[in-house]
Amino acid sequence: MSWKSAAALHEMPMASGLCELCHAMAYRAARDRCLVAALDRANTVDLYGFIWTYGAFLLCFLLAIGRGGGGTAAYLGIVALVAGLGLDVLETATQLRLTGELPGTPSALQALAIGSTGKYIALSLVTLCAGVAMVARGGICGTLAGIACIAGSVAAFAGLVLPSHRGLLTTGTAVGWLVMLVYAVVSLLRPGRARPDAVV
Repeated sequence: MSWKSAAALHEMPMASGLCELCHAMAYRAARDRCLVAALDRANTVDLYGFIWTYGAFLLCFLLAIGRGGGGTAAYLGIVALVAGLGLDVLETATQLRLTGELPGTPSALQALAIGSTGKYIALSLVTLCAGVAMVARGGICGTLAGIACIAGSVAAFAGLVLPSHRGLLTTGTAVGWLVMLVYAVVSLLRPGRARPDAVV
């Protein structure tokens, strides 16, 4: 890969870290076999386990809140979720391919950048839609939880587009998902959980 291609790749929001790792590992391949094996195992667990676990959680939450008064926002969130899962599979499968053919081809690194960036955009939209759906459902707790989710989505998107605030990407996503989890548990345990509009 030319220096021009490498420089262009570094401008992509989510790919520069792995790009640097790929080049470092290309020059230290003999010493880094254990690291490659660890990356392979982590990506395999991600591809066959974690992606579908968080996907199932978000899907169940959006379906339940959509049925409980969340309206169109919940179903738009499902569309964004499907896109995010597909892009996450692309990202993780590409990482598995890269560890098998370091330092990787320009096309593989491009696919990685598309998958990684697109995944975070889609998942921030999922969090945004979940927040809007909670606000639409009403109630003080729902409104506060929805606002927190929307704030998490905005923070995640800011982390995506602003390299100097990259930490907001994972923090915002984590806040949104944690709020969804707490909201679902509280909805399950509250006295009115048997009503048709209960979240879970």
